[in-house]
Amino acid sequence: MRRTAPHVTSLFEADLSAVLSHREAHKREYAERGTRLTITAYFVAAAVKALQAVPEVNGRWHENALEIYDDINIGVGTALGDRGLIVPVIRRAQTLDLSGIAQRLDTLTRQAREGRLAPEDVRGGTFTISNHGVGGSLLAAPIVINQPQLAILGVGKVQKRPVVIEEGGQDRIVVRPMAYVTLSIDHRALDAFQTNAFLSAFVTALETQ
Repeated sequence: MRRTAPHVTSLFEADLSAVLSHREAHKREYAERGTRLTITAYFVAAAVKALQAVPEVNGRWHENALEIYDDINIGVGTALGDRGLIVPVIRRAQTLDLSGIAQRLDTLTRQAREGRLAPEDVRGGTFTISNHGVGGSLLAAPIVINQPQLAILGVGKVQKRPVVIEEGGQDRIVVRPMAYVTLSIDHRALDAFQTNAFLSAFVTALETQ
């Protein structure tokens, strides 16, 4: 796959303070409705916003043109222990709010781990998220693109780290829950402009939850 599509990876960092605060305030409400509110649901929701901001990433490369899809169908890598990895797809994610994404993600994850996914549940993805941080990984690059998709998003482990922020014209050190996020792209179709624009939009969506 890397011989066909030249892979290039860009790395950003995201502050997940807003995500963790929102999740803490709402996870019981979701649980009462029978849905787990996972951090991955926020990554999917933020990816939707980033793909809407940079639609070229949600496409397919042809020798004579770039095809951009209308629907955002996001595959989420799901570990099955010693049975490997499977990528169920949240279809038309652009039509779902956070609640809808969390519900669909929870259902697909449960079905994947119980071996109950239907063939159509793993087909038709236009973009993929690899939340490799759930296994403790801080950074993985490049992550191999699920062709014919053009890009794959990687999210590392959420880890408390000291960061420098500016307040009132003064720098100060604070501890924040941070994660490295990467976008590996097919460089035949995308370049640094789209890559960095996508990651900027993705990080902004997470930090302004």
